[in-house]
Amino acid sequence: MIGKKILAGAMAALLLAACPGLESCAEEGQETPAAEGAEAPQPEKTPEELAAEEEARKNAIYEIVPDSNNLPGWPEGPKVHAASAIVMDMESGAVLYAKAAEEQHFPASITKLLTTLVALETGEPDDTVTFSEDSISFLEPGDASVGMLVGEQLSLNDALHAVLLASANEVSYAVAENMGIKMGGTYQTFIDRMNERAVELGCTGSHWVNANGLHDDQHFTTAHDMARIAAAVYQYEPFQHLMGSLEYTIAPTSLKNEPRTCWQNHKMLWPENEYYYEFCRGGKTGYTDQSGTTLVTMADNGQMRLAAVVMADYGVQAYEDTRAMLDYAFGNFTKVTIADKETSGDIETFQDEGAYVVLPAGVDFTQLECQISTAEGEAETEEVSFDRWIEVLTAPPAPPAETPAEGEQPGQEGTDGTPAGAPADGAQPGAEGAADGSQPGAEGTADGSQPGAEGAPASADGAVPASAEGVRPGTDGVAPAGADGAQPGTDGTRPEAGESGDASGNQGLSGTGENPDDVSSGQDGEDPASGTAGNKENDAGSGSERAGTIVYTYAGQEAGHAAVVLNQSYFGEGSEIEWTPADGSKRKSKETAPKKLGGLSTRQMIIAGVGAVRLVVIGCAGMSRRKRTQERKRRNRKNKKTS
Repeated sequence: MIGKKILAGAMAALLLAACPGLESCAEEGQETPAAEGAEAPQPEKTPEELAAEEEARKNAIYEIVPDSNNLPGWPEGPKVHAASAIVMDMESGAVLYAKAAEEQHFPASITKLLTTLVALETGEPDDTVTFSEDSISFLEPGDASVGMLVGEQLSLNDALHAVLLASANEVSYAVAENMGIKMGGTYQTFIDRMNERAVELGCTGSHWVNANGLHDDQHFTTAHDMARIAAAVYQYEPFQHLMGSLEYTIAPTSLKNEPRTCWQNHKMLWPENEYYYEFCRGGKTGYTDQSGTTLVTMADNGQMRLAAVVMADYGVQAYEDTRAMLDYAFGNFTKVTIADKETSGDIETFQDEGAYVVLPAGVDFTQLECQISTAEGEAETEEVSFDRWIEVLTAPPAPPAETPAEGEQPGQEGTDGTPAGAPADGAQPGAEGAADGSQPGAEGTADGSQPGAEGAPASADGAVPASAEGVRPGTDGVAPAGADGAQPGTDGTRPEAGESGDASGNQGLSGTGENPDDVSSGQDGEDPASGTAGNKENDAGSGSERAGTIVYTYAGQEAGHAAVVLNQSYFGEGSEIEWTPADGSKRKSKETAPKKLGGLSTRQMIIAGVGAVRLVVIGCAGMSRRKRTQERKRRNRKNKKTS
């Protein structure tokens, strides 16, 4: 019996060897349900067929109408091959062109813009970047690299050139690792900070797991988020200097006795290149098989500074799409200064007289809607409520500054960096504000203080001046500006004012000094927009001024915003109001605010009304008593006559 089984197995093996197609025939025979509707195996597609399908996908994406084209009264923007695209004004945050701008995509190497931003905010140009085994071992063939070796060292300045120009992945890792250590942690500490910083900038659709952009399913962002990041990093003068280089040579190191040259990859920066764009000032390229082509471009035509982003694009088509988008934005939008247009009685002054909105062609300022909101502040780790700001504004005059010691000049800095004679009872140094009703931060002296005693507190008995050291803007970045709009620095000095910015989380984008700290950023505890603060004095008795933000929109799109000081007309609660500026146009404020009559707020009118009623009641009561007295006297006289 066993012998028969062995013989049968041997015969089966011989049949299989003699007929190799028998197995496939058996599998096909098992797929008899194909006749009942199951799909039959498809033949492999030819390269020509695959190319045709890819072209069809490109055309379908190209035909998608940009979201901004659907806005009423908006100039018609160009179609692009990118799946997502955006053009944003970097100073106001106004979105001028958008196509699926909130859709999530893999960023590839444009990630390195956020890496550079966090590195610039953490390190110094001369900081040492040391290459560990971890910073190099992950590289695979084809990954962008400058061939760094374990143990080599570069300055942070050299390293960031390699990151931005050569898109070197191992250098990006090393920068993150070394800056993470400087933060007191590790590489992951730096990645965590990237995610935190993105949230601070207002990013809503991003998650970062590495510093170089190599593919990871959990590493993604949106075109709008990348525009926010581009606007933030562009404010730093060192970044602009880095991007101004078309090539950069890294000197030999102790382990490699030859220089390394990094070349700029962004073709719109190269003169005589067919993709050269005269207004291009910087940017970053990116590509992986999963992300497609990604491209970020910063452009400045002398009137507006724009960030253009395309994601999931196709090769050099990204440059053509970017050019079309930038030409559209520069040609169809203009900046309009707010201060000389806004006539609302709700606003006392603009903290930045240069604040502006970006308007589409044919749209007038009076067509904008506005929303006014008050601001909260933050002092060190203690939340400062809005009422606290009013308390500071209405505090009694500060006592006279102490008389300088013999030989010491008023306002002279002491050995600990505080002005000589500055009070130590809670007032912060550097608050060169008066306490007699003038706006915090305005230069002046308190009542009775000696001339030149800069550093007199803005409030007495430990009240924290709104513009003093340690007081940071609140969640919307608003704080009363110092004199000329500059915010006091953390050491009590006044930094150079940035060119512009805003007070609700967007960035002031250029500084006058080389130090990045000279630039106002208006984000997460940093100083808000720079500019000229109003010098109008507060009504110290009533505390009539409050910090706030006014946001302008057109067709639902934000056109710009500014930090403001609100006057009494904004106090109290009431329904939505419609008010009429001096130009006669109707404007609506979405924020509830009191109606005004003859310059009085609702609360003032109620108080006045109650007072009037009391006067009427008292008057009527008095008249009634007088009439009764007269009637009693008349009856008495009559009785005397009859008697």
